Amino acid sequence: MTRLYAFLLRVCSLGILVAHLTPQTAGAAEFCALTVKAVNSDGRPVTSTWIELVDPRGAVVRSQMMVGPELKICDFGFGPHTLRVGTNECLPAAVSNLRVVLGSPLEVTVTLNSCGYRLSGRVGCFLYLRVTDREGSPVEGVDLSPPLSDPAGRTDAYGRYQVAFVGDRDMTLSKDGYYSSTVHLACQANEEVDQGIILTKRDR
Repeated sequence: MTRLYAFLLRVCSLGILVAHLTPQTAGAAEFCALTVKAVNSDGRPVTSTWIELVDPRGAVVRSQMMVGPELKICDFGFGPHTLRVGTNECLPAAVSNLRVVLGSPLEVTVTLNSCGYRLSGRVGCFLYLRVTDREGSPVEGVDLSPPLSDPAGRTDAYGRYQVAFVGDRDMTLSKDGYYSSTVHLACQANEEVDQGIILTKRDR
């Protein structure tokens, strides 16, 4: 009985080993590597959005509109890929380290957050100023003239100022203890205008 038990144990072990080493080829034509589901921040399925699949070199190898809340990507190349969902949205989401492993399909659910930017529905251009001194430290409390908002704004503790504007204009930035600086702002359509300003301290 002991010899029979040992024989059966060896047969079972051999079968497990063979199954483990068998290449995953059966049904390969039907295998789908990745299923993506997209929902809004409130849990509702999205109706449509755009996705991009990016390979390990950073190249976009697939770009398409996702119609409905689910998309199947059955095959892609070697190495870890990154999927970007909602590339046409305010806040896209990304899932990285995606691979093709035969016999192990992936299903990922991506949540697209609502856009919380207060200027997302703006008319005109979006101005983003960052004001520093010669040492690179932010300058707080810089006045802008003529003002671009009502009430007039100032740079914050990080030297930042943001506002929507239209047209072309010259704007002067000033603060006690610093030399004033004038910059020209131009809005062509609805682009973002990023401007770094350096203010020089006055000699005491």
